[in-house]
Amino acid sequence: MENIANIVHIGELIAVSKVFELNPFQMISLIEDGLLEVFETKEDFLAKYGIKETYEELEDWCELNNGKVFTKPKVGSEYNSSH
Repeated sequence: MENIANIVHIGELIAVSKVFELNPFQMISLIEDGLLEVFETKEDFLAKYGIKETYEELEDWCELNNGKVFTKPKVGSEYNSSH
C-alpha cells in the first residue's frame, strides 16, 4: 500500500470528512482498506464510473476544487469488490 500521505493532504481529509461525516482517522482507515477511493482527477473518476446523472453504486462522492475526487462505494458493490 502506498503511503497515504503521498495520496492525500490532511486538509483534503478534513474537507471531505465533513461530507462523508467521518473523522480523518476513519477516512485513512477506509482508504487503506480500499473502502474509500481517491482519484487524482475527475477524468480518472469518469474513466472508472462513467458520466451519469446519479451513481447508484456509490454511497457518496465528493470533488474538491483541486480536481481530486473521493468516492465511497456502497458495501457489496461490484466496484468495491474490485479492490
